[in-house]
Amino acid sequence: MNALQVMSALAQTSRFEAFRVLVDALPEGMASSDIAAAIDTTPNTMSAHLAILERAGLVSSEKIGRSVIYRAETSTAEGLSEFLAHACQRGRTARKRHPAA
Repeated sequence: MNALQVMSALAQTSRFEAFRVLVDALPEGMASSDIAAAIDTTPNTMSAHLAILERAGLVSSEKIGRSVIYRAETSTAEGLSEFLAHACQRGRTARKRHPAA
């Protein structure tokens, strides 16, 4: 997991909302046009956002008939959460050892 790539992908409002909508749609997933409608954006814009989320490992896609179905990949978000939790724990430990003067 590239934490910076994942955080960057989620730092944009429409991408964050698309990921949230896809998490809510698990396990079925959704078509790009349905995601776009759910977050009130255009299908072309949604395709660009989904490409970024897919490169970051946050969504996967599967062609089913004439549609492409997107699904949230929560293991990537879990990896980011674990990374951040570990960093926070190290910070707490360091503060206990070396309190501010």
